[in-house]
Amino acid sequence: MAKKKTQWAQVGKREVELSNLEKVLFPEDGIVKAEVIEYYLKIAPTLLNYANGRALTLIRFPDGITGESFYQKNRPEWAPKWIEFVTLGKEKKDYIVATEPALLVWLANLASLELHQLHSRKPTFDMPDYMVFDLDPPEGYTFTKVIPIAKALKEVIETYGYTPFVKTTGGKGLHICCPIEATHDFHTVFEAAQDIAKPFVERYANDVTLHIKKEARKGRVLVDIFRIRSGQSIVSPYSLRGRNGAPVSMPLTWDELELVQDPKEFNIRTAVEKVVRDGDAWQGFDAYAVAIHTHRPKVTAKKKNVNPEGTKHKSPEQLEAYSKKRDFTKTPEPAAAPADNTGSKFVVHRHHASRLHYDLRLEKDGVLKSWAVPKGLPPYPGVKRLAVQTEDHPLEYLTFDGAIPKGQYGAGDMWIYALGKYQITKDKKDGFYFRLTSKEVNGEYRIHKMKDKEWLLERVDEPQVNYLHADIEPMLAEQTDKVPTKDGYIYEIKWDGIRALVSLEDGQVKIKTRSLRDVTSQFPELWAGDKAFRATNGLFDAEIVCLDAEGKPIFKRVINRLSSTGETNILKLSKSNPVHCYIFDCLYLDGKALVNEPLIKRKEWLADAVRPETPYRVSEHMNEGQSLFDAAKLHSLEGIMAKRADSKYMPGRRSDLWLKIKVRESAEVTVIGFTPGKGVRGQTFGALHIAERIGDTLHYRGKVGTGFDDATMKDITAVLKKVDVIKKPNVVGTVLDPKITTWLEPKTIAEVSYSKLTPDNMFREPVFIRLRPDLEVAAE
Repeated sequence: MAKKKTQWAQVGKREVELSNLEKVLFPEDGIVKAEVIEYYLKIAPTLLNYANGRALTLIRFPDGITGESFYQKNRPEWAPKWIEFVTLGKEKKDYIVATEPALLVWLANLASLELHQLHSRKPTFDMPDYMVFDLDPPEGYTFTKVIPIAKALKEVIETYGYTPFVKTTGGKGLHICCPIEATHDFHTVFEAAQDIAKPFVERYANDVTLHIKKEARKGRVLVDIFRIRSGQSIVSPYSLRGRNGAPVSMPLTWDELELVQDPKEFNIRTAVEKVVRDGDAWQGFDAYAVAIHTHRPKVTAKKKNVNPEGTKHKSPEQLEAYSKKRDFTKTPEPAAAPADNTGSKFVVHRHHASRLHYDLRLEKDGVLKSWAVPKGLPPYPGVKRLAVQTEDHPLEYLTFDGAIPKGQYGAGDMWIYALGKYQITKDKKDGFYFRLTSKEVNGEYRIHKMKDKEWLLERVDEPQVNYLHADIEPMLAEQTDKVPTKDGYIYEIKWDGIRALVSLEDGQVKIKTRSLRDVTSQFPELWAGDKAFRATNGLFDAEIVCLDAEGKPIFKRVINRLSSTGETNILKLSKSNPVHCYIFDCLYLDGKALVNEPLIKRKEWLADAVRPETPYRVSEHMNEGQSLFDAAKLHSLEGIMAKRADSKYMPGRRSDLWLKIKVRESAEVTVIGFTPGKGVRGQTFGALHIAERIGDTLHYRGKVGTGFDDATMKDITAVLKKVDVIKKPNVVGTVLDPKITTWLEPKTIAEVSYSKLTPDNMFREPVFIRLRPDLEVAAE
């Protein structure tokens, strides 16, 4: 027997033993165990949003997917002591409970390719927190035929007041999951699901069935509600499946589902990239939980918030401190009122009081336990924030969003920053661990009491994307020649400068160009982040420009700033030729990713986060596009941007949700070579060969030989001399004059204008505008 090769890896605070990393587990795809471990480690921050605290059933494939596989529910006796477990079921099995990334790595090392989760979470293992409808098609049924059935069931489920989420199973089926409050046993929830499924199946009897036995299905899709039983499970969101192609059970938006042809497109090699690029389609899942429809209290009209016993009526004891500090005839804040609600809601407020801070409020014993957090939620593990406990607040504060008048306690604007549900995951002697789930914020935190009212707040789990440290690429726009006239757009100036992503972390600024080149050192006037922003942490999309006396951007000046060298020279230029940074979007703010919020809402957060009278300015927008374009044309500006007000931010992707309308038609191209010059151009070049990059491919666009003056030609020649000469680069299209051309490494970026594309995909009448060193990738 071959000796097992082992090594130890540090995963968080755990040491995990790994073995036989080169063992092939998916033979047809050449996927080895190391890739499976890597996948589960990378997807852990998102997968654990759904599996954390749940008992797991494992499907192990010790010899790969072509060998024998088996279910495992019992925790192995030799499992490390730090692995949590819970004893469940009539057979008293010790189920492993999902907790942290290290556990996923340990399970992957056991070739536990599939993770199946029970429908309940600790501490209420006897009460499910979602209702699942498993659409199981018969043999030979195509995946695309299941989609309209799923959509029809979704519409029915919504009429019962639930929010249905959908995911692929990793096979040809779909799971529709509806978050519910964990307040009833499995049988009661099953009956509620049956109450929905029965009339649906009767309505679509030719297409769907509730018959479990395959011979009774007669080619119909099974609507399997029988999984909603104690001890039953479904494959976890983002879990692998032990099948060829290494597919993943992938959560999707309903719009995304309509575009899916084959669920295998979501697999071990594409899933993480999709989540990082598009975000988690199920974000905030738990925040949509509602009571099951068969046990909902009857809704009665609420009376206006009037105290019939007058202003002298005493509030509950725990709200006396709150009431004493406020005059409710002057402040719009909710008055203290008795409450016997024992729910689990939370709210985080962004509060402009004497100093900007955040208020964390957790529902407990009928009130909101509250802490003021000066620097906001910690963005990732290792960052600790002071949290000062304040007086308890009434539950009505969960939805309070407004301005507290001057002269009143806590005067200033108060915005709802995040609103959802929380769960205490672990009690400690001087504090507790808790998980926040909402549309805006999802994460696990620990709060620890130090002394008196002072607590320490820290994040426990790693976010899937660390917006402060990751290489985030900016969202890109499609180009059009006409201003859109449809409703739903906002418009802003297209600033003629250097596109930059500005990150702020505890007052420190870092600036990266579109090509991820760090140019922070080039712009010292932009370093004072603590003076420029009303925020501790943030990531902003912007354009750095140099302005002339009339306020018009001059591209050549900002490029001069970009290419300047020497600390003393750069400092001198920051005063003689200063830049301004026009910010037009906000991707992240004080512990909260904003990329999934509508653009118009991100604009509100942005306007609130940037201080006036600094080198940073908010790029203003307007609702009328044609007049803005006409003004841009009149003042010889580059053009305007038209953006859907409801658009999400899609890092690194080009989308028609954003449109650029230029005063002149132009394109960014790569210089791939040049022809020799004649006469006065004998010492430089005749024309530049150019190609346009589409995806990872260069498409040949011909030659550009006009638009140069003598000084520009000398500058270009100096740049090209530093580029390596190569054989003809790999481009799409037939190149011109190959025998007299000097071919170059495709790294120099330029901008050219042209009239239109010819039938053979060349630029007609191209004219050189300028080099774009800001788009080049910095040398390693």
